[in-house]
Amino acid sequence: MSKDMTVELRNALYGRSSVFVGSLDTPTERIVYHILYETVRAGKTVIWVCLRDTPNTIFSKFSSYELPLERFDENMWFVDSTITGDSTIMPRTYRCPSLDYACIIMEVVKLLKKYPTSLVMFDNIGILAALDRVNVIVRPLKYLDTRIRAQGGGFVTLLANKAIPGSVEAELLGLIDVIIMVDEEKIHAQVGSKELSIPFCFTGSELILGSVDADKELQGLFSLTPDEKKKLELEVEEKAHLYGEPTD
Repeated sequence: MSKDMTVELRNALYGRSSVFVGSLDTPTERIVYHILYETVRAGKTVIWVCLRDTPNTIFSKFSSYELPLERFDENMWFVDSTITGDSTIMPRTYRCPSLDYACIIMEVVKLLKKYPTSLVMFDNIGILAALDRVNVIVRPLKYLDTRIRAQGGGFVTLLANKAIPGSVEAELLGLIDVIIMVDEEKIHAQVGSKELSIPFCFTGSELILGSVDADKELQGLFSLTPDEKKKLELEVEEKAHLYGEPTD
Protein backbone atom coordinates (compact mmCIF):
# COMPACT_ATOMS: atom_id res chain seq x y z
CA MET A 1 0.00 0.00 0.00
CA SER A 2 1.39 3.35 -0.99
CA LYS A 3 -0.61 5.23 1.65
CA ASP A 4 -1.00 4.76 5.38
CA MET A 5 -4.79 4.45 5.57
CA THR A 6 -4.81 4.96 9.35
CA VAL A 7 -3.26 8.40 8.79
CA GLU A 8 -5.69 9.04 5.92
CA LEU A 9 -8.69 8.19 8.10
CA ARG A 10 -7.39 10.28 11.00
CA ASN A 11 -6.81 13.30 8.76
CA ALA A 12 -10.28 12.93 7.27
CA LEU A 13 -11.82 13.54 10.70
CA TYR A 14 -10.65 17.17 10.77
CA GLY A 15 -13.09 19.84 9.61
CA ARG A 16 -16.13 17.61 10.06
CA SER A 17 -18.25 15.97 12.74
CA SER A 18 -18.07 12.18 12.72
CA VAL A 19 -19.77 9.38 14.63
CA PHE A 20 -18.57 5.77 14.79
CA VAL A 21 -21.55 3.41 15.09
CA GLY A 22 -21.39 -0.30 15.82
CA SER A 23 -23.00 -3.04 17.86
CA LEU A 24 -21.42 -4.51 20.97
CA ASP A 25 -20.18 -7.38 18.78
CA THR A 26 -17.96 -5.07 16.71
CA PRO A 27 -14.65 -3.46 17.78
CA THR A 28 -15.97 0.08 17.27
CA GLU A 29 -14.57 1.52 20.48
CA ARG A 30 -11.22 -0.20 19.95
CA ILE A 31 -10.91 1.33 16.46
CA VAL A 32 -11.65 4.83 17.82
CA TYR A 33 -9.09 4.38 20.61
CA HIS A 34 -6.48 3.35 18.04
CA ILE A 35 -7.18 6.37 15.86
CA LEU A 36 -6.96 8.77 18.81
CA TYR A 37 -3.80 7.04 20.05
CA GLU A 38 -2.18 7.56 16.65
CA THR A 39 -3.30 11.20 16.81
CA VAL A 40 -1.50 11.97 20.08
CA ARG A 41 1.48 9.84 19.02
CA ALA A 42 1.79 12.07 15.96
CA GLY A 43 2.09 15.10 18.27
CA LYS A 44 -1.46 16.36 17.75
CA THR A 45 -3.89 17.24 20.54
CA VAL A 46 -7.00 15.31 21.57
CA ILE A 47 -9.57 16.93 23.87
CA TRP A 48 -11.69 14.20 25.44
CA VAL A 49 -15.12 15.21 26.79
CA CYS A 50 -15.97 12.52 29.34
CA LEU A 51 -19.68 11.73 29.69
CA ARG A 52 -19.61 7.99 30.41
CA ASP A 53 -16.03 7.06 31.30
CA THR A 54 -13.80 9.05 33.65
CA PRO A 55 -10.23 9.97 32.61
CA ASN A 56 -8.78 7.15 34.74
CA THR A 57 -11.13 4.66 33.07
CA ILE A 58 -10.10 5.94 29.64
CA PHE A 59 -6.41 5.50 30.48
CA SER A 60 -7.18 1.95 31.63
CA LYS A 61 -8.91 1.20 28.32
CA PHE A 62 -5.89 2.43 26.35
CA SER A 63 -3.78 0.02 28.40
CA SER A 64 -6.23 -2.84 27.79
CA TYR A 65 -5.83 -2.26 24.04
CA GLU A 66 -2.02 -2.32 24.50
CA LEU A 67 -1.67 1.34 23.57
CA PRO A 68 0.94 2.97 25.87
CA LEU A 69 -0.63 6.39 26.24
CA GLU A 70 1.73 7.41 29.06
CA ARG A 71 4.44 8.21 26.51
CA PHE A 72 2.25 10.80 24.78
CA ASP A 73 -0.21 11.87 27.49
CA GLU A 74 0.88 15.51 27.33
CA ASN A 75 -1.17 15.71 24.11
CA MET A 76 -4.37 14.45 25.80
CA TRP A 77 -6.69 16.81 27.70
CA PHE A 78 -9.91 15.93 29.50
CA VAL A 79 -13.13 17.78 30.27
CA ASP A 80 -14.72 15.43 32.81
CA SER A 81 -18.50 15.76 32.96
CA THR A 82 -19.23 12.28 34.29
CA ILE A 83 -21.63 11.87 37.19
CA THR A 84 -19.05 10.51 39.65
CA GLY A 85 -15.71 11.85 38.39
CA ASP A 86 -12.41 10.38 39.57
CA SER A 87 -11.40 10.33 43.22
CA THR A 88 -7.90 11.29 42.10
CA ILE A 89 -7.96 14.02 39.45
CA MET A 90 -5.53 13.39 36.63
CA PRO A 91 -3.30 16.12 35.18
CA ARG A 92 -4.70 18.11 32.26
CA THR A 93 -8.26 17.53 33.49
CA TYR A 94 -11.02 20.12 33.88
CA ARG A 95 -14.09 19.13 35.88
CA CYS A 96 -17.68 20.09 34.95
CA PRO A 97 -20.98 19.09 36.56
CA SER A 98 -22.77 16.30 34.71
CA LEU A 99 -24.50 17.54 31.52
CA ASP A 100 -23.54 21.16 32.22
CA TYR A 101 -23.25 22.14 28.56
CA ALA A 102 -22.21 25.72 29.26
CA CYS A 103 -19.27 24.53 31.37
CA ILE A 104 -18.29 21.88 28.81
CA ILE A 105 -18.33 24.40 25.97
CA MET A 106 -16.38 26.98 27.98
CA GLU A 107 -13.60 24.52 28.88
CA VAL A 108 -13.37 23.02 25.38
CA VAL A 109 -13.22 26.46 23.74
CA LYS A 110 -10.47 27.57 26.15
CA LEU A 111 -8.45 24.51 25.18
CA LEU A 112 -9.13 25.07 21.48
CA LYS A 113 -7.70 28.57 21.75
CA LYS A 114 -4.47 27.04 23.12
CA TYR A 115 -4.53 23.99 20.85
CA PRO A 116 -6.41 24.72 17.62
CA THR A 117 -6.84 21.89 15.12
CA SER A 118 -7.56 19.44 17.95
CA LEU A 119 -9.73 16.39 17.65
CA VAL A 120 -12.50 16.63 20.25
CA MET A 121 -13.79 13.24 21.38
CA PHE A 122 -17.33 13.36 22.79
CA ASP A 123 -17.73 10.10 24.72
CA ASN A 124 -20.44 9.29 23.87
CA ILE A 125 -23.55 10.61 22.16
CA GLY A 126 -25.65 7.69 23.39
CA ILE A 127 -25.27 8.94 26.98
CA LEU A 128 -26.83 12.28 26.00
CA ALA A 129 -29.74 10.46 24.38
CA ALA A 130 -30.31 8.43 27.55
CA LEU A 131 -30.02 11.26 30.07
CA ASP A 132 -31.41 14.38 28.42
CA ARG A 133 -34.11 15.66 26.06
CA VAL A 134 -33.25 16.23 22.42
CA ASN A 135 -34.48 19.85 22.44
CA VAL A 136 -32.05 20.58 25.31
CA ILE A 137 -29.10 18.87 23.60
CA VAL A 138 -29.28 20.17 20.02
CA ARG A 139 -28.34 23.84 20.39
CA PRO A 140 -25.19 23.40 22.55
CA LEU A 141 -24.08 20.38 20.53
CA LYS A 142 -24.41 22.26 17.24
CA TYR A 143 -22.57 25.27 18.64
CA LEU A 144 -19.74 23.14 20.03
CA ASP A 145 -19.44 21.39 16.67
CA THR A 146 -19.25 24.66 14.71
CA ARG A 147 -16.72 26.09 17.16
CA ILE A 148 -14.46 23.04 16.88
CA ARG A 149 -14.52 23.06 13.09
CA ALA A 150 -14.01 26.80 12.90
CA GLN A 151 -10.75 26.21 14.78
CA GLY A 152 -9.71 23.59 12.22
CA GLY A 153 -10.46 20.67 14.51
CA GLY A 154 -12.79 17.71 14.29
CA PHE A 155 -15.74 16.51 16.38
CA VAL A 156 -15.71 12.74 17.00
CA THR A 157 -18.20 10.65 18.94
CA LEU A 158 -19.46 7.10 19.44
CA LEU A 159 -22.81 5.34 19.39
CA ALA A 160 -22.92 1.76 20.64
CA ASN A 161 -25.90 0.64 18.58
CA LYS A 162 -27.74 1.58 15.42
CA ALA A 163 -30.29 4.33 16.01
CA ILE A 164 -33.98 3.46 15.76
CA PRO A 165 -35.86 5.83 13.41
CA GLY A 166 -37.61 8.53 15.42
CA SER A 167 -35.45 7.99 18.52
CA VAL A 168 -33.35 10.63 20.27
CA GLU A 169 -30.24 8.91 18.92
CA ALA A 170 -31.56 9.22 15.36
CA GLU A 171 -32.27 12.92 15.87
CA LEU A 172 -28.74 13.49 17.16
CA LEU A 173 -27.21 11.54 14.26
CA GLY A 174 -28.94 14.03 11.98
CA LEU A 175 -26.52 16.68 13.32
CA ILE A 176 -23.43 14.66 12.32
CA ASP A 177 -21.74 15.04 8.93
CA VAL A 178 -20.05 11.65 8.60
CA ILE A 179 -21.69 8.41 9.75
CA ILE A 180 -19.09 5.66 10.09
CA MET A 181 -20.63 2.21 10.51
CA VAL A 182 -18.38 -0.56 11.82
CA ASP A 183 -19.09 -4.24 11.21
CA GLU A 184 -16.88 -7.24 11.89
CA GLU A 185 -14.76 -6.77 8.75
CA LYS A 186 -15.13 -3.24 7.37
CA ILE A 187 -15.54 0.42 8.26
CA HIS A 188 -18.29 1.98 6.13
CA ALA A 189 -18.26 5.78 5.94
CA GLN A 190 -21.09 7.89 4.52
CA VAL A 191 -21.19 11.65 4.00
CA GLY A 192 -24.20 12.85 2.06
CA SER A 193 -24.44 10.71 -1.08
CA LYS A 194 -20.77 9.66 -0.91
CA GLU A 195 -19.88 6.27 0.51
CA LEU A 196 -16.73 4.22 0.96
CA SER A 197 -15.67 1.05 2.74
CA ILE A 198 -12.34 0.20 4.35
CA PRO A 199 -11.48 -3.38 5.37
CA PHE A 200 -9.65 -3.69 8.69
CA CYS A 201 -8.00 -6.23 10.95
CA PHE A 202 -5.90 -6.27 14.10
CA THR A 203 -2.38 -7.68 14.22
CA GLY A 204 -1.54 -7.85 17.88
CA SER A 205 -2.24 -4.35 19.16
CA GLU A 206 -1.94 -2.77 15.70
CA LEU A 207 -4.93 -1.66 13.62
CA ILE A 208 -4.40 -2.47 9.93
CA LEU A 209 -6.62 -0.73 7.37
CA GLY A 210 -6.89 -1.98 3.79
CA SER A 211 -7.36 -0.03 0.58
CA VAL A 212 -10.37 2.22 0.00
CA ASP A 213 -12.97 1.47 -2.68
CA ALA A 214 -13.38 5.13 -3.64
CA ASP A 215 -12.01 7.36 -6.38
CA LYS A 216 -11.01 10.23 -4.10
CA GLU A 217 -8.87 10.50 -1.00
CA LEU A 218 -10.70 10.37 2.33
CA GLN A 219 -9.81 13.94 3.21
CA GLY A 220 -11.17 15.14 -0.12
CA LEU A 221 -14.42 13.27 0.37
CA PHE A 222 -15.00 14.79 3.79
CA SER A 223 -13.59 18.30 3.25
CA LEU A 224 -15.65 21.47 3.64
CA THR A 225 -16.60 23.52 0.63
CA PRO A 226 -15.85 27.31 0.69
CA ASP A 227 -19.58 27.99 1.24
CA GLU A 228 -19.66 25.57 4.19
CA LYS A 229 -16.60 27.25 5.75
CA LYS A 230 -18.24 30.68 5.43
CA LYS A 231 -21.44 29.36 6.98
CA LEU A 232 -19.46 27.97 9.93
CA GLU A 233 -17.83 31.33 10.61
CA LEU A 234 -21.22 33.07 10.62
CA GLU A 235 -22.74 30.45 12.95
CA VAL A 236 -19.91 30.88 15.46
CA GLU A 237 -20.33 34.67 15.48
CA GLU A 238 -24.11 34.43 15.87
CA LYS A 239 -24.13 31.86 18.69
CA ALA A 240 -21.06 32.77 20.77
CA HIS A 241 -23.08 35.10 23.03
CA LEU A 242 -25.32 32.21 24.11
CA TYR A 243 -22.45 30.75 26.16
CA GLY A 244 -20.84 33.94 27.36
CA GLU A 245 -17.96 33.70 24.92
CA PRO A 246 -16.63 36.83 23.22
CA THR A 247 -15.97 36.46 19.51
CA ASP A 248 -12.35 36.82 18.40
